[in-house]
Amino acid sequence: MPQLVLECTGVESSIATAAYTARRGGCVNVVGVSPRLTIDKLPFMHLSLAEIKLLFTNRYHDTWPAAVRAVEGGLIDQARLESLVSHRFALDDAVAAMQLVGGRHGSSARPVIKVQIVDDAANVD
Repeated sequence: MPQLVLECTGVESSIATAAYTARRGGCVNVVGVSPRLTIDKLPFMHLSLAEIKLLFTNRYHDTWPAAVRAVEGGLIDQARLESLVSHRFALDDAVAAMQLVGGRHGSSARPVIKVQIVDDAANVD
């Protein structure tokens, strides 16, 4: 079970699933929840008994265009940015991508990798 779960849909059922996915003593970070969302079925007892931290991170709609401008303007080195992606998979290979992320690969620690699933096989390395 992961130490950190990033929940990025803001959907109540997905937030609850994230709560049950994190390991004991772990953390669930809910990113970008709608201001209209009311969460009635969040498993607070499970979170409390398993000592799982629940964090909410606001996302701002105007940060993405600023980030794109920073890359386009050379403030952020595009090659360094691209180096954050360690593996690329075609959409048809999404299961293999998830298996790679979840595997241990012969070491006691899980790898820190960024998997990008693309819908165009021509973009796969």
